[in-house]
Amino acid sequence: MSAYQASMKKTQKILAVLLALALVGMMAACGSLYSSTTETTTEETESTTTAAATTMDVSEMFTDRDYEVGYSDYVTITLEDGSSSADGDGVTIDEDTITITEEGTYLLTGELSDGQIIVNVDDTEKVQLVLDNASITSSESAAIYVQEADKVFLTTAKGSTNTVQSTAEFTEADEETGDNVDGAIFSTATLTMNGNGTLIVESDNGHGVVSKDDLKITSGTYEITAAKKGLSGKDSVRIADGTITITSGKTGIHSSNNEDDDKGFVYIKGGTITISAGNDGVHAERALLITGGTITVTESNEGLEGATIEITGGTMDITASDDGLNASGVSTESEDDTTDSGSDGFMNDFMAGGGMDEYDDTANLIISGGELYVDAGGDGLDSNGNLTMSGGTVYVDGPTYGGDGALDVAGTANITGGTAVLVGSVGMDTNFSDESTQCSILVQLDSEQEAGTTITLTDSDGNVVLEYTPQKQYQSIVISTADLETGETYTLTAGEETETIELTDTIYGTGTEMGGGPMGGGPH
Repeated sequence: MSAYQASMKKTQKILAVLLALALVGMMAACGSLYSSTTETTTEETESTTTAAATTMDVSEMFTDRDYEVGYSDYVTITLEDGSSSADGDGVTIDEDTITITEEGTYLLTGELSDGQIIVNVDDTEKVQLVLDNASITSSESAAIYVQEADKVFLTTAKGSTNTVQSTAEFTEADEETGDNVDGAIFSTATLTMNGNGTLIVESDNGHGVVSKDDLKITSGTYEITAAKKGLSGKDSVRIADGTITITSGKTGIHSSNNEDDDKGFVYIKGGTITISAGNDGVHAERALLITGGTITVTESNEGLEGATIEITGGTMDITASDDGLNASGVSTESEDDTTDSGSDGFMNDFMAGGGMDEYDDTANLIISGGELYVDAGGDGLDSNGNLTMSGGTVYVDGPTYGGDGALDVAGTANITGGTAVLVGSVGMDTNFSDESTQCSILVQLDSEQEAGTTITLTDSDGNVVLEYTPQKQYQSIVISTADLETGETYTLTAGEETETIELTDTIYGTGTEMGGGPMGGGPH
């Protein structure tokens, strides 16, 4: 979220705390968004995803050439400290700096212990770099630097293992171009990464892979370790396939353009992605769209964040110290590079978490498919605007203190389909909105249940409707599934506690985001 939003969030929580103190004498504890028109369509047909608050045309996100991993008619560049060579034209070699000056395909093999590959061609020309057991390290700048081109394709040869590393401090802009080069791989043009090999990217002080335009990955295996961001595409990050492992000191995957309505997005349609991040796992200044793939965030501040988040498919396992998912709204400020320092004690945790956000109609969290598990230290599902769920399966192990909720929505949280099980603490817990067409229940237990205590919901005939075993302690439970029916009586069991639920309306138990127990706004 932006600095402004974070400040507003904290201010609102202070007011919430003061009000709770005054009331009970203690702390509450219980757009068109995007239509891309880039180049020609791909061989496969991709759908246009349409939902209540977002329309993103994904039919032209990838071109045929983005998927092409073959290569021919290439110039071979043999890398060797002090004596690199090329067997064709279009290459200039100045000691350990190799510059590609003509459109074409270039195969790189060998090792540079302290050198650089530069692409500097006309801005209408395309270049393919094929890495075939290449190792390139730079102590002064990006190891691979695209100064100018139309598009660059970075392909790993089948069976090859390649390393691109920068140990540079990145303290000054490039003297020739003025570019603020700050990644091990840095491109001013659209960059597509693909292939049938492995690419290891290491950036000791900066970002891993940076494109100041679009960054695409369509195949290949990538191991990215960066002091700052792992993958950064200013206008977009688009992932169709591949195996991607990111360890980053700051955000794992980031798209930063917040000035153009059709840019600043992250689109994931496939692949296997694992992220350990010091800040957000995935952050899009505009939209985050996930239609497939497997995404695991093992460590983050906020797991998935975007002005709008839309999930139509895929499998996600998200661990976050703050919000699991945060639809933050369109920011006027780009995400900075500061990393949250954490917090000490209940008050600081309360101030750092979610809840009581100012409504923002540009913020929408939309779930229509996929499988999502969230382990959140703050809010589980957080939208500064609205939330709509029409399909998919969502499990949230939410906060263990009263300053946040498993569900936190500034506007309406409507559910019309799918299965949602949201557990956490009381105090800021809330149910889905009464505009929902699918039944939902909120139960506040009399006491906290330990992690591993199974929740079982049965109908009047004793049939199990739903069973879930949270991995964290909890006291509040929200369950919504298509199997729930009004007019029926259900029994919820958690440990030694049992609650009888007479479902006379679509929504049972509301919560108030202001405290549990009798103040919870519904049965508990």
